[in-house]
Amino acid sequence: MSTDDLIHPSGERWADEYEAARLRTTALLDGISADDELRTVPTCPEWRVRDLLSHVNGLAEELSAGNRPTGDPAAWAETLIADRADISVADQLEQFSRNGPAFEALLRNVPQLGQLVIDLVSHEHDFAGALGTHSDRSSSGIELVMWTKTSFVEKDLSTHGLGAIRVIGGDHVFEYGTGDVELEVRGDLWEMFRLTGGRRSMGQLLASDHDGDIERYAPGLVHNPLAETDIIE
Repeated sequence: MSTDDLIHPSGERWADEYEAARLRTTALLDGISADDELRTVPTCPEWRVRDLLSHVNGLAEELSAGNRPTGDPAAWAETLIADRADISVADQLEQFSRNGPAFEALLRNVPQLGQLVIDLVSHEHDFAGALGTHSDRSSSGIELVMWTKTSFVEKDLSTHGLGAIRVIGGDHVFEYGTGDVELEVRGDLWEMFRLTGGRRSMGQLLASDHDGDIERYAPGLVHNPLAETDIIE
């Protein structure tokens, strides 16, 4: 498989990975208690577990129905959560069992929506962290995220006038950006997935195994805002 195929997967690959992450997420949430539904998600502290499910379920439902944001996408996404605030996790999982396959069918034809696969794979582990458990930390979805975030990372590096970076995750080597590599970060694939996904604090970035000025490179290395406090998963 060529590097381009890894960075730009087919719609079929996107759909397969979404389905796998959806089923793992459903297994995590099936049968949780009412108290667990209202737990704060440490990696998304503005949301409860139920809110995070409203986010992924709402996106699948609305997009597969052909509904798109007409204004601010962030405000639209928050509306999806607000509209489902009183729907239990059990009822939303039942909805997700229908909405998910509909969205997977859409992905096969519109692979440009693959960003939502990255979103779900990341949130799968956010759910696990909130519930004090683990999901599959060796899934093929994690490698997929690391390859397909290339466009985000390279855009961020360019925006901030930063050179190339190298991320070594276990046996995998990911290089982003152009020119000489000025930052190398090393760890297992799981840790690099979470670190580059905004699920670690600046203190944790600084404590990571790396060469180069990771604090200066943080805006390019990490597309999402850094966690405000250390995340232990």
